[in-house]
Amino acid sequence: MKTLAKTLSTAIALILVLLHGAVLHASSQSKLVSYEIDFFDQDRQRPIKVTLWYPQGNSCEANSSSRCLATNSSKAKLVVFSHGAMGSVRSMNWLAYPLAAKGYVVAGINHYGESWVYGRENIRPQAALELWERPLDISFTLDQFKKQSPFQTPLDIENTTAIGFSSGGSTVLSLAGARYAFEQARTHCQNAAKVDLSCRYTQDDLLELPKRANQTLKDNRIKKVIALDPAAGHITSAESLAKITAKTLIFGLANGDFLPLQYHAGFYQEHIKNSELYRFEGNEGHFVFQDSCELDIRVHGIALCKDKNGVDRKEVQQMALSRIFKFLSSE
Repeated sequence: MKTLAKTLSTAIALILVLLHGAVLHASSQSKLVSYEIDFFDQDRQRPIKVTLWYPQGNSCEANSSSRCLATNSSKAKLVVFSHGAMGSVRSMNWLAYPLAAKGYVVAGINHYGESWVYGRENIRPQAALELWERPLDISFTLDQFKKQSPFQTPLDIENTTAIGFSSGGSTVLSLAGARYAFEQARTHCQNAAKVDLSCRYTQDDLLELPKRANQTLKDNRIKKVIALDPAAGHITSAESLAKITAKTLIFGLANGDFLPLQYHAGFYQEHIKNSELYRFEGNEGHFVFQDSCELDIRVHGIALCKDKNGVDRKEVQQMALSRIFKFLSSE
């Protein structure tokens, strides 16, 4: 797809964003650790790189092959994370490190074909439409963690929280029971293409979809969901959203520059009964949920690193973190 091909250079450039964030946290929070695990799903012939953030312990056995996790419980709390289209979880340090500081194990799943962590040669712009692969990546990762924890203590797999940004927001909602309805794209984008930039990914043509594309991708181990300015509302079944039981927190932007609130974040909140919408009412843009950066990059005309006048990205992220922690601590 011509429009998707434009994202290639942006995806590679995001490597620099990662480096900026990683250095910042490595120097300021020495007890918090990040490292990467490689899995491979034989059934789908698909690699899965998982970035882990966690608080490091110092009381594990010296000869143990497991990573030493600081924990006061029998099972460690787990958060799984999904990035936006053509991105990487490595550009979400602002969220991952504070969660780790609170005692969570954060597992960020980099989606093959989209994420630049697999190398430029493996980026396929059309992968941004293969949304059904993303939740399968996360479910496979949970399966692997259940078989063997990477730490000296087991992870609480059955009570996992899933967080996602943009396309990742759609991913975690599908894990809660949302189902895709790709046929809705044409009708929606005929009317809203000028204001809804998600149509840049779906209006040219639709892939010849496999059966699982419109089937349920629900994973019952996901008990809480947090969606940061989630995408794909225009291709999601309202009927499926009404059946979601997982406690859900959605962040939306009243004056967003990428995903109109009424078609995406607001749409999800309207149809998910057990959900709450946290609205930013200023000029916050879509990429305010990415690490701060200094690069002159634009995605479909929207600046990745530069916020609009009056918007302090770090302040917005602190506000989001405050609400996220409140949500996670509630029953």
